[in-house]
Amino acid sequence: MNIAATREHWALMPHELARRLKARVTDVGDGLLTLAAGSDALRMNRVIGLGHRGKAEESMIDEITSIYRAAGLRRFGVMVGPGPQAERITGWLLARNFRPRGGLAMLARDARLAFRIPKSDVRVKRATRAMVPALVSIQERCFALPASRRAWTVASATIPTYERYLAYIGATAVAVAALRIEGDVAWLGGAGTLTSWRRRGAQSVLIAARLRRAARAGCRWAWVETAAPAPGRPAISRRNLLRLGFEDVCAKPLFVCRIR
Repeated sequence: MNIAATREHWALMPHELARRLKARVTDVGDGLLTLAAGSDALRMNRVIGLGHRGKAEESMIDEITSIYRAAGLRRFGVMVGPGPQAERITGWLLARNFRPRGGLAMLARDARLAFRIPKSDVRVKRATRAMVPALVSIQERCFALPASRRAWTVASATIPTYERYLAYIGATAVAVAALRIEGDVAWLGGAGTLTSWRRRGAQSVLIAARLRRAARAGCRWAWVETAAPAPGRPAISRRNLLRLGFEDVCAKPLFVCRIR
């Protein structure tokens, strides 16, 4: 699901932006490699899903490194997710001087189970096309997205495979979130709250709204990824998810290679 969504997202990149970033998406075994030579962001230059279906080979690590090196990049990452080869892949990476650098935590819950959230003055609306400018504005501010990528952000905000939600306090749109449903599985992501409106319950209300929608759609499971717990790092998103019945499934560590 994650690989399909990532592939779809990159396919939406406007041609001019793709040319400027020298963007590339490549299958490596059962993983997916994304590359943007015009950016040093690890989120743009990383591999996900490698080995999740048991199709990784040690030589693929060297193949991946060669691809990024040929593009002139100085660093890239490999996200090690759950799967039958996770331990083996970790060993291959460490043997090649990849170093761990944070990662993600995956949480899930039974989408059919009831839940409660505190009363709040936050209202949630499913975004319509008329709301896209407000939605994009919040995304840009929450995730520090450059204006040069606005067309890509707009394209991603309007595709039918996602439902987008806006949270309001009074007449002000203060937070956004996304929902993707495939079969009986729902993914919750893309959530952000404007800094000055945090701690007002917007995220919890958005989680609840998407869980209700997933249940109505007949979903069995709902899953989400958030930053892995780390000392000194705020874990508000994680606390909200746990309070609404999500449980830890696995860690997805990121291993970074600095190319010499």
